[in-house]
Amino acid sequence: MADLPNLIKDLALILVVAGVVTLIFKKLKQSLVLGYIVAGFLVSPHMPYTMSVVDKADIHTWADIGVIFLLFSMGLDFSFRKITKLGIAPFVAVTIILLTMPILGYGAAIALGWSHMEAIFLGAIFAICSSTTIIYKTLTDLKLKQQRFANIVLTVLVLEDVISIVLMVMLSALATGKDMESSEILAIVVKIVFFIVLWFVVGI
Repeated sequence: MADLPNLIKDLALILVVAGVVTLIFKKLKQSLVLGYIVAGFLVSPHMPYTMSVVDKADIHTWADIGVIFLLFSMGLDFSFRKITKLGIAPFVAVTIILLTMPILGYGAAIALGWSHMEAIFLGAIFAICSSTTIIYKTLTDLKLKQQRFANIVLTVLVLEDVISIVLMVMLSALATGKDMESSEILAIVVKIVFFIVLWFVVGI
C-alpha cells in the first residue's frame, strides 16, 4: 500500500497530459494514437524538461491495463458472424503474408550481413509486425470500424496474433538451442486451437 500514492500520482499525470494532447490533436484533426505517443514522450523519465512519472514500473502497469481494456472493447465488436460474412479474403491475406513477409525479412537480413539466426528472427518479425490495438484504435477514431475493409483488416490481425503465439514459442526454443520435434509443435497448435474453440463456445 505504500506504493499507492505514487501509483495514483502517475495515473493523474498520465491522464492530464493525455487529455491535453487529445484536445490539441483533435483540433489539428490528427490521429489520437499519434497524440498518445507524444504524451508518452512528455511524461517519460527520459524527458528532462517536463514532469515525469515517479516509478517506471507504473508505466508498465497502466499500459497493461490500457491494452486489456482496448482488447476487451475490440472483442465486443468482433464476432464469428462477421468473419463468415467476409468469406475467404482474410484467410487468403494471412496466407500471402506468411508466405512472403518472412522471405523478405530473411532476404533483407542476409543482404545486411546478419547471421542466419538473426535473419530467421527478422523474417518472423516481418510476418507478425502489426499492432492490433493501435490499428483498432485508429480505425475507431476515424469512424471506419464498421467498414468492410476494416473488418477484414481486424480479422487478419487477430489471425496473425494467434499465429504469432506459435511462432514465439518455436523461436524461443530455437534461440535457446532446444530442438523441438514435430509432435511438440503439433501439441502447441492443438492447445491453441482448443483454447480458441473453448472461448468461442463460451462467448456464444
